Amino acid sequence: MRKKNDTKEENGKLLLSVKETCELTGLSEKTVRTIMAENDFCVRIGRRTLVHRKKFEHWLEE
Repeated sequence: MRKKNDTKEENGKLLLSVKETCELTGLSEKTVRTIMAENDFCVRIGRRTLVHRKKFEHWLEE
């Protein structure tokens, strides 16, 4: 049985929650939300705001 935070499970996700992005980067929620507002890698699905993982990783590399 896999744990919720298993790295293999997270590597397969295309969209990450703000909380998952915080855990991945070590940044605060406020900082992640500020970065999301200034850049084009957030996705809105209903009331949820998610981070497009590949676009976010590309932005981090630059």
